[in-house]
Amino acid sequence: MVARFLLIIACLFSITVSALEYRVDVEEPSLFDVENSIENVIIGAAEKMTGVPQPHMISQAPDLFSLSEALVNSYGYDGNVFIVDIDVDGLKTRLETAGIDLWESERPEFLIWATEERGLERLMVGQEPNRIVERLMAASERFGVPMQRPLMDLEDTLALSPAEIWGEFAGAVNNASSRYGVEHVLVVGDRPGRQSIKYWLFESDGEYLSGELSGADADERANELIAVVMQYARSISNNVGKSPVVVARVPEPAVSLQPQMQDVPGQWTVRVEYVDVIRLMELIDHIEASDSVTIHATEIRANDATIVLKTDLSLGVTDDLVSDFTAVRFISPLIYSLK
Repeated sequence: MVARFLLIIACLFSITVSALEYRVDVEEPSLFDVENSIENVIIGAAEKMTGVPQPHMISQAPDLFSLSEALVNSYGYDGNVFIVDIDVDGLKTRLETAGIDLWESERPEFLIWATEERGLERLMVGQEPNRIVERLMAASERFGVPMQRPLMDLEDTLALSPAEIWGEFAGAVNNASSRYGVEHVLVVGDRPGRQSIKYWLFESDGEYLSGELSGADADERANELIAVVMQYARSISNNVGKSPVVVARVPEPAVSLQPQMQDVPGQWTVRVEYVDVIRLMELIDHIEASDSVTIHATEIRANDATIVLKTDLSLGVTDDLVSDFTAVRFISPLIYSLK
């Protein structure tokens, strides 16, 4: 039986130094697994140095963490604390040899808004326990990327609603986030019933990256999301002139940056003129209710919106699906107006 242990925050962490000390709180010293503990410490240090989750590093270099004790200057006990002094230069060399770039620039900070789909309702996630948010906050410490949650007080509740989030109103998200002074905003829309999760990564200039990931449970969805967020954080950090982080065989999420509007196989672009934004939100909900269609991206302007659909349905069947919404008036194939 392997003893349970708790990894404490590393002391004096910096990838510019040659040594790094980690302290592990040991609950059962007589059953403590030294070899496994050392490997976990090395993995944790590598994740923080690179911003790459351990499974993706292993996919790139299966033997990356073999003989982990070779990357340790010294280790020993101080009472019920196990102390590991890592050879940082040795770990850096091993990562670079494996083709996994170090993340040597300043980490960007994120504000996290979260919503959850519960049956037919979409609700804001407040301060109550939520597995997705908890995993994100744990990833903040794990990868050294600062993250914070909004207070979700009355001001936040009035400033941002699930309809504005799912409608991809960048202005509403940025206005609600402005009180926190955080430049980068992550918005999460968990859909447990559909075993998927949507995300939006907003910038202060109004641009955003969006996508949808799948996962059978909250932990699986959170793992997929964390990998995407870390990859994105690398891309917007001050790592100018560095090569992108190597992440092997990471499933590509369906993403768009201010979505492209051309029609491609398996994808239809619906254009809607509207007056009442509530009606538009109802139409989006109507389309999403179909099991045959996935909304890939949405761009909403002052009087019209573009909805990119991923589907195997034909043009005619897709048109019938949209036109079935009672407030829709047909103009031409895939172009409509809302009464």
